[in-house]
Amino acid sequence: MPRHMFRPFLIALIIAIVVYVFKDVENIKVSPDERFLLLTAHPDDECMFFGPTVLALSFQTEALFSLTVSNGNNDGIGLSREPELRSSLAILGIPSERSFLLNHPLLQDNFTETWDAKVIAEAISPYIVSQKISTILTFDRHGVSSHPNHYSLYFGAQYLLASAPVGKRRLRAYALVTDPVLLKYSGWTTSLSKLLVPRISSNESIHSSGLPTLQFWSGLPSYVIAVRAMYQHRSQLIWFRWLYVLSSRYMWHNKWIEIEPGVGAR
Repeated sequence: MPRHMFRPFLIALIIAIVVYVFKDVENIKVSPDERFLLLTAHPDDECMFFGPTVLALSFQTEALFSLTVSNGNNDGIGLSREPELRSSLAILGIPSERSFLLNHPLLQDNFTETWDAKVIAEAISPYIVSQKISTILTFDRHGVSSHPNHYSLYFGAQYLLASAPVGKRRLRAYALVTDPVLLKYSGWTTSLSKLLVPRISSNESIHSSGLPTLQFWSGLPSYVIAVRAMYQHRSQLIWFRWLYVLSSRYMWHNKWIEIEPGVGAR
C-alpha cells in the first residue's frame, strides 16, 4: 500500500470497527408462539441487569410481560418506586398492561433475607397461567450481585418447574449468568468480543454443563434506551449506580442458561 494512503485507510478501518462494535446487532429470533415473563426482585432490576434482553425481545414481540416481586420498600420508599418502575418498563417496551407488581408480604425487599422458594412459586404461578407464559427469565443462583432476593428467584423458578405442570404448555426458565468480577465490570469493552465471535449472538448454544444457553447484545442505541430507563428511578440515582451504568457488562450483554427443575431448597 502506498505510504500516503495508509493514514486514510487506518482511519476508515477504525471508523468501521467502531460502527460495527457499537451498532445494534440482530439478536435471536423468537417464535411468535413464545410468551415471556421477566421475573425480577426489585424496581430497577429490569434496566440494570436485563436491558439487552428486554429490548431485544420487545422489538420483536408484544408477548413479553414483567413481574416484579417487591416494590423495593427496604428504605421505606416503596410507594415512590412503583411509578418509577412503570416508567422504566414503558421505555424498555413493556407497557403497564403487561407489567405486574406482586408485593407479597412474605417477599419484601431485604438485603439479608432469602425468600422461600415455595412461596415464590405459589405467588407467581397465577401469572404464569393467566398470561399463558412459556418462558421465565430471571436471575441465576448467584443473583449477579449476590443479593439474596435475586438468587431466591432462581430457586423459586426451580421449584415451580419441579411442581405439577402449569397449565397445558411446557414451561421453561432461563437464568441470567453471573459473570466473574473482571468481566462483570468490563462495560462497553465487552462489545469488542463481537469481533471475535461475530455471529454468536444469533444462535442458541450449549454450555459446558450440557444446558442450552442464549445471548443478547446491545449496541449504543439500545444502551442509551436502557440509561433512559434507569433515569426514571430517580430515588435511586446515587453516585455508585451511575458508576455501575458506565462500567457494567450487563448494560451491553446478557447470557442465559436454562434452569433445570429442582426442589429450590435454599
